[in-house]
Amino acid sequence: MRIPADLHGHSRLRALGPSSAAIPASEALRAGIGAGIGLAAAAGLALLIAPELWLGIYLIAPFGATSVLIFAAPNSPLAQPWPAIVGNTVSALAALLVCRMVANPLVAVPAAVGLAIAVMGLCRATHPPGGAVAMTVAIGADTIAPMGMGFAFLPVMAGTMLLVGIAVLYAHASNERKLVMP
Repeated sequence: MRIPADLHGHSRLRALGPSSAAIPASEALRAGIGAGIGLAAAAGLALLIAPELWLGIYLIAPFGATSVLIFAAPNSPLAQPWPAIVGNTVSALAALLVCRMVANPLVAVPAAVGLAIAVMGLCRATHPPGGAVAMTVAIGADTIAPMGMGFAFLPVMAGTMLLVGIAVLYAHASNERKLVMP
C-alpha cells in the first residue's frame, strides 16, 4: 500500500522553506559590504549626537533592520526612500507622542508600536524597522522624551537619510542596476 506524500509531511515541510530564489554569493557579499558601510556611518552619527552611549547603540538596531532592506532587498516597496525615511521618522514621532501621554512602559511600548504602524500606513510609508524605532523610543522614554520631538529628526530621520543616500551611491558604485531608488 502506497502512502500519499502529504501524509508523510514532506509537502508541508517544503512550504516552510524559503519563498525567494537563492541569490549569488557575490550579490550577498555586495549587500553585506554596503550595509556594513552604511551602518557604520549611521551608527557613527547616532553615537555622535546621542546624549548617552546606550541610546546610540539602541538606535543601531532599527538602522540595522533598515540596512537589510535597502541593501539586500532594494526593490522591495518597503525599502524605497519614502517608506524608509518617512516610516522611521513618523514612528519616532508617534512613539514620542505616546510617551507624553503614557508613563508606564508596559502600556507605552505596545501603544507606540501600534500607533507607529497606523501612522506609517496612513502616510503610505510602511517600513518594518519603524516598529523598532517606536519601540526604542518607548523603552528609552526617560532619556529620549526630554529631547523633544526633534529626536525624530535628529538622529532618526538624519540617520535614515544617511543610510538611504549611502545605499543609492553604493548601488551605483557597485553596478547594482536593479535598484529602484533614484
